[in-house]
Amino acid sequence: MKKFIFRVFFAFVLVAISVANVFADIATELDTVVVTATRIAQHNYKIAGNVTVITKEEIEASNAQSVPDILKEALGIHIFDKNTAKTAVVDMRGFGDSATSNVLVLVNDRKINAVDISGADLIQVPIEAVERIEIVRGAGSVLYGDNAVGGVINIITKKGAGEFSGRLGGVYGSYDTRGTDMEVSGEKNDVSYFFYAKYFDQRGFRQNSDVLNNDFSTRLGYEFSDKISMDFNFGWHEDRYGLPGGLNASELESLGRRESADGQNYATTKDKYFNLSFDVNPWPEDVYFGDFVIDLYYRDRDVFDDFFGSQTDRTTDTKGINAKYIFDHTIFDKEVNFVTGIDCYDHENDIIGRGSNAVDLTISKTEFGIYGFAQYELMKNVFVNGGTRYHKADYAFSQRDVAMDEKQSPDESVSMVGMKYEYGKGSNAHFNVQQTFRFLATDEWYSSSNFPAWGITPNLNTDLKQQTGIQYEIGVKHNFDDKVIVNVTPYWIDLKDEIFFDPVKFVNTNYDKTRRVGVEIGEQTDLLKFFDVGFLDKWEFFANYTYQNPQFRDGANDGKDIPIVPRHQASAGMITGFLKNYHLTLMGRYVGSRFAINDTLNVTAPIKPYFVLDGKIAYKRDEMEVYLAINNMLDKKYFAYVAKSAFSSAKDYYPAPEANYTFGVNVKF
Repeated sequence: MKKFIFRVFFAFVLVAISVANVFADIATELDTVVVTATRIAQHNYKIAGNVTVITKEEIEASNAQSVPDILKEALGIHIFDKNTAKTAVVDMRGFGDSATSNVLVLVNDRKINAVDISGADLIQVPIEAVERIEIVRGAGSVLYGDNAVGGVINIITKKGAGEFSGRLGGVYGSYDTRGTDMEVSGEKNDVSYFFYAKYFDQRGFRQNSDVLNNDFSTRLGYEFSDKISMDFNFGWHEDRYGLPGGLNASELESLGRRESADGQNYATTKDKYFNLSFDVNPWPEDVYFGDFVIDLYYRDRDVFDDFFGSQTDRTTDTKGINAKYIFDHTIFDKEVNFVTGIDCYDHENDIIGRGSNAVDLTISKTEFGIYGFAQYELMKNVFVNGGTRYHKADYAFSQRDVAMDEKQSPDESVSMVGMKYEYGKGSNAHFNVQQTFRFLATDEWYSSSNFPAWGITPNLNTDLKQQTGIQYEIGVKHNFDDKVIVNVTPYWIDLKDEIFFDPVKFVNTNYDKTRRVGVEIGEQTDLLKFFDVGFLDKWEFFANYTYQNPQFRDGANDGKDIPIVPRHQASAGMITGFLKNYHLTLMGRYVGSRFAINDTLNVTAPIKPYFVLDGKIAYKRDEMEVYLAINNMLDKKYFAYVAKSAFSSAKDYYPAPEANYTFGVNVKF
């Protein structure tokens, strides 16, 4: 079946390219808005129902102080953390604790998932520097390779435009929260510029849950000519944050929700990166044969943590190059979209222990992927698409404390086929079948757990297998005259050799089979198109509902739910603008019951569901904005994260913040 799909796809690509080359002189270029879904820019009204775009206006209207905060309201996304935004995990389609390695996060198309198990650092990009966030729910392995099993999130940062301008901001809030930020931007003589700096200090709801961030980033663009442009991104991030740990039942009762039994544990991060991108259209003015995009990438990340005197320093250097060719035009009134490219990364992860931790290990990972994807308008408004990828990784393990060297070289080929019918502007139906894969994170091969009394010592396990699977997805998005937009997306995912932590054996292992079945339902309504309310300038409502049923199949855990994944979750919100200068936002979200982390046999009572309501009111006039945001307005006491002990039925609870507020001021110049 795989070979058949592969051959059909490449036959189709050859035909598409031949037609494009013959008739390129009569092609007309499509307008572009959204880029994530196919690595080709598209009209926003052409995207399928499994794609969500969070705009700058929606970000500014929300209570969000970080990227995880804004993602909480999006359809199909579950966010949980260990009491700090730094530890936030974004999950799509029910991966639970392993979502860090199964959901791919990009910044301006640059992969930010760490090569180790920590995943993407979601506070590395300050929310104030974000232009929009594009979310693709579901598999993206063909186009993006490793990690893109449950979905892809692409964070697009702001860039300069127009005359020189700037903004100064300040916030103060509960738990001694305080911060300042500044940005300047503009465009002159074919050069665009955006500079951003931020200082943010939050003591935290719980003892030892403080987070201190310092950020600087810039995005520069230069138009050499109509045919060649450059985009340069540079960023520097530094933080220090407490690790308050969980509280067991007796500690909750004796200490209270805001205390910590692990008051000395902490971690730090230093992270700097740059990305240089070139977009080249080398053809004469009267013909078009496509565009070439080349990205050069470097990242240096150093993480240090101290758990009860066991200290670990993890340093990761990553170099990368991504190159792609894009053809995106109309030929004889038929749309032809084609992209092919290569992704290359070179990672070196040093893990060095201090104190009671004696580990001294380097794990290197080199990746190479080549892919192709094409979409063709078979008949009016009916599109067929297909794609394939070959991806290879070379791991090298050098464990100096025991004088051991070993190598692994896994590779995978995955393909996809699909169809989309655009039956109206902003309305479409789609389906696709896509194979998926995930390679092991560097520290999934290696366990640093050290409990000699239970026979658990640090070890390297090179017998682990790579994860593979297949996703079936169908969806409908319907636009009711730009008044109401409704989308429904059912899906089915089967995985083999899923990589997860076995709490019984206390090691990473492969589970033979897992299955995820679910449906995502969302709607957006412009209420002013139904009701004429004179003093209202804006009145929008949205509602989302997600059902997901992720389960182990066969084996010891057959039929059991995958932990920390809620069966039901929902969100709804209303955004209003009134009397020209005022804005009011109300956002609510419901997260259903789910089993605690490590409870793979579902033997303990599920975590209780919770509902949280947030609100924000802002006054904007001329160049100044003043706002007050209140989170958890109903003062609900709940736990977003609970972990079961690997040795008993006891649990550690991580109390979420109760009612709190943020007051802020922004001044533009």
